[in-house]
Amino acid sequence: MERVDYRTFEASLERSARLEKDLQSNPERFRVLTGDRPTGKLHVGHLFGSIENRVRLQNLGVPIFIVIADYQVLTDRDYAGDIAENVRQLVIDYIAAGLDPDGEKTFIFPHSHVPELNQLLVPFLTLVTNAELNRNPTVKEEIQASSQKNINAGMYVYPCLLYTSPSPRDRTRSRMPSSA
Repeated sequence: MERVDYRTFEASLERSARLEKDLQSNPERFRVLTGDRPTGKLHVGHLFGSIENRVRLQNLGVPIFIVIADYQVLTDRDYAGDIAENVRQLVIDYIAAGLDPDGEKTFIFPHSHVPELNQLLVPFLTLVTNAELNRNPTVKEEIQASSQKNINAGMYVYPCLLYTSPSPRDRTRSRMPSSA
């Protein structure tokens, strides 16, 4: 097994170059699990920050699994807006940017459309303590950024739910109904 040096920026660049070379010749060795929260329309920062790279990886032949984190929107705001419309618009934006859910390499699904993810939540919650959730830097940042007067339990629980996301080895395709 290769020993990775993470101590310097140069070492990180070298590692990235090796990964990119391997990616070009062996895309089937890689899988990507990523996602977005449907909080509104995407902007040019989304395109250049992540979506453009997702399209590039898809076109190389890397399987891309994109979770639309619709449940997460409920955790950090008092009013979530029209989530269903935002999910629909997000998928439209993905397709317009070049992501192809019909091409056998890109899988797009809203979290709420996969009940098995929620069924795993309780067992996962038994593996983490309240103290661990309170120390989670992402939770702390999200709480601060939310400016909510009352923080709901979902803010703490959602990180556990992220670990229930499907394994990239799972080839089952989840399709969003057209009424969503």
